[in-house]
Amino acid sequence: MINEELTDLDRVELTKLSYEALNVGETVVVAGKKIGQLTRDVYAKDGMQAFLIENNNEITVLFKGSYGFKKGNATTWRDEWLNTNWPIFLAMLTNQRQVPSALVTASRYLNRWLEEFPDGHFYIYGHSLGAINAEYALANCRFPDQIAAAYLYEGTNIWRLLTHKERQLLAQLRGRINTYVDIYDPVTLGFTASKRMVGKLHYVDSLPMNPVKQHMWGGYRFDGNGNLLEKEVDQRFLDSSKMQQAFLSRTGQMAGYLKYRKNLPADWQKQSSSWTSQVKELLFNSSFLQDFNEQDKNSKDDQEQ
Repeated sequence: MINEELTDLDRVELTKLSYEALNVGETVVVAGKKIGQLTRDVYAKDGMQAFLIENNNEITVLFKGSYGFKKGNATTWRDEWLNTNWPIFLAMLTNQRQVPSALVTASRYLNRWLEEFPDGHFYIYGHSLGAINAEYALANCRFPDQIAAAYLYEGTNIWRLLTHKERQLLAQLRGRINTYVDIYDPVTLGFTASKRMVGKLHYVDSLPMNPVKQHMWGGYRFDGNGNLLEKEVDQRFLDSSKMQQAFLSRTGQMAGYLKYRKNLPADWQKQSSSWTSQVKELLFNSSFLQDFNEQDKNSKDDQEQ
């Protein structure tokens, strides 16, 4: 299987192709390695996008993320994330199971392809919103034995939105789902060192930088053989995770307001700067903001350790 021969760097480069204008019929090659021929390009009405690549019985699926992150800037990026992923954010904040249609569509297509290729070995890739789509699709996979591996980068942990049955299936697949987390990237909301997350944790040994670049794998570093630099869970990871979990558990006046107001995205944009700042401060933890504001100093300190 060619996917088994890929390095960590190769897999990141393959996932990046989900943002490109690939054409049905073209041969997909990464680092001189033929992944296969692209045979499906899906763009659903609800915005879910995915590519399917065939190589005999080896099937590679790329779930596409949001283009907004590539076009954002440091000033507007945080608000853009909330708007792009608003239904997921709202559901997590209010502890209500409100699954956006794009996630359901991703699940439907994955199951359709699994059924279409009963002898296929499936390799799933996704970044950002693409990773979120992949998480939900895997949680509702009807043919789990066909899933060879999944590689999910910088997505939100949707564990809180899943049913008991979905969590049981993900527990069965945990060893085959690789979830990559850069704690300087706020999109990785809800990450944890416990088993209450989708997949097994890969804690990226990252450096802080511009948040848009951070989200687009900017903090990922590799050795000369293409292996991703990772590290064991440390106090910084635990502190960041604890703060985010506390935020998601806060379902008082703010959650009630969000739950019962109409036209939520529009209302969100009209809120006072103080209310908006409150959400930002809670969601994007202080360690990230401090690291971002002092990125030069922190980068130097991290390199010297």
